[in-house]
Amino acid sequence: MALRIINIRNLSPLLNISRTGPIINEILPKCISTSIPNFLKEIIVNESEKLTTVEGNYVTSARSQYLINIQDENTTCPLTALNLDIKHTDVLILSQFLRDDGCMLPRRVTGLSLYWQRRVAYLVAMAQKSGLMPNLTPSNSKKDPRKRFGSRKYNRYFDEKTLDAWEELDRRKYGN
Repeated sequence: MALRIINIRNLSPLLNISRTGPIINEILPKCISTSIPNFLKEIIVNESEKLTTVEGNYVTSARSQYLINIQDENTTCPLTALNLDIKHTDVLILSQFLRDDGCMLPRRVTGLSLYWQRRVAYLVAMAQKSGLMPNLTPSNSKKDPRKRFGSRKYNRYFDEKTLDAWEELDRRKYGN
C-alpha cells in the first residue's frame, strides 16, 4: 500500500461560478471579507491491490489565530465586527469600497450595514475632495484644482466630528 500526500488549491468555487452564471451575486459579495479561507486540501491517495482511494481533506491554516472571529458572517457588517475608527485619511481602506472609476460600490456588494455604507460614502467624498484620492475620482469631477470654481479650488481640510453631527441630526429627524 502506497500513501501519497499532495497539497493543491481548491478550484471548485471557480468551476461552480462558471457553470451557474450570475457572477455579481456570487463572487463580488465574497471579495470583500474580514478573513479569507485557505482553500488548501490535503490529498491522500491510498493504493491497495485492487482499489485506489483518493481523499481530499481541508488543511487548517497556520495563521488561523490571526483571523477575525465573526459570529454570523451573513448578518454581521465587517466594519462593525472590526470596530475600527476609520477616517478620511485611511485611503487604503476606503479604496476597497470603490470601483475603478471612483464610484462607491453598492451595499449588496460591500456587505456593509446601512450606517457604515453611509459613513464610508461620506468619508470617500471627503478624501476625494481633499485630494487624497486623485486617481480614484469619478470622470465628471474636475481633478485639476486650477479648473475648479470659487472656494473649491483651494485645499480642503475635514474633521470627522462633522459626520457625527450629521448623524445626530439624522437620528433626531428619523427617530433611530
